Amino acid sequence: MAKNTFDGKAMSIILDMLPDGAEKITALKEYIKEADEAGGAYYQLIWRYDYAYQAYFYGDPVSAMPVASEFTEIYEADPHALDSVPENGGAEAYLMITQMGLDNVVALPQVPMKEWEDMMDRFHALVKRFNLGHKVYWWQLARFWQYIDKEKAYGYFQRFWKTGRDGLSDCRACERCYAVHMSLLAGDRKAADEYAKPLKAGRTNFCNDAPKLYRYYYLEDALDRGDLKEATMYANQLNVKLENRIHDLSFFGAVIRCFAYTNLDKAVKKCTSAMKLALGLWDQIKVYDYYKGAYVCFHELAKTKEEVTLKLPEAFPLYAKDGVYNCKNLSQWFYGQAEIIGDKFDKRNGSTYFKENLAKALL
Repeated sequence: MAKNTFDGKAMSIILDMLPDGAEKITALKEYIKEADEAGGAYYQLIWRYDYAYQAYFYGDPVSAMPVASEFTEIYEADPHALDSVPENGGAEAYLMITQMGLDNVVALPQVPMKEWEDMMDRFHALVKRFNLGHKVYWWQLARFWQYIDKEKAYGYFQRFWKTGRDGLSDCRACERCYAVHMSLLAGDRKAADEYAKPLKAGRTNFCNDAPKLYRYYYLEDALDRGDLKEATMYANQLNVKLENRIHDLSFFGAVIRCFAYTNLDKAVKKCTSAMKLALGLWDQIKVYDYYKGAYVCFHELAKTKEEVTLKLPEAFPLYAKDGVYNCKNLSQWFYGQAEIIGDKFDKRNGSTYFKENLAKALL
């Protein structure tokens, strides 16, 4: 589109009519190019933010990282480009897209700890600059350190919980989900249940994720403790809320892991249907969670069957044209892949979290 025919308002109307996900992501890629050619930082920034949001919630979250870096460069060159966005929305967009980048570093073991620390320092500088996002800052620290030092992570969580909310905060229901998770991680079931009371009673407004999150945290905790009765309850509840999208891949992994002991046929079906979400995905925590569940699934199947016929994507490394797979080989492959990913995380983080986590996969 030539510069003199660029009409950002009209193009934004078209974008608003597109469904969330792949179609909108594809359109935004092209619109960003056209905005760059036309000049003018407003649409360069707005559409990069929209792209990051779509990638984070409806695509591969890691693909938000490059546009987050571009957003920073454009914004700093023209700090007033988003002044027309109401209620300090420009600053919120800047901090939010920076946060999306931080979220992804947690899931990428190839990014060194030092680089994450530098990113956190830059994020903290923005928090102080705009006096916005203090609560989120503490959660980012807790979220990363949960894989390294549980006590330190819980300390950061306490700072998060005591800090006031602002325009950058997650929804209240999600914050309670985080509280449930950190309490379970600290071994304090009583505190977790207290935080969860409004969630279980439906006394708080839910976003799309919260009903899944707290059930997922309880499910993983129950499985790790070997409480199959409680795990089954949460797996059944979580299963009916699953959506066939990348964002739910960790949830799929936990449900598959539980169903491997309670409804093996269903576990196999869910495992094969979710596989296409994991193949080629950059977010390695989600892939690890899925592979862990798949490992348990085929480990249990191998106890009664030598072979199984499955319809798997051709991109699967063990793809067989006739659809016949050795159950033990599948189990070993998924375990090996989960082990490789976990080892990369542990080396980056200087911990043994994933090694210990995988060791608890089987009941």
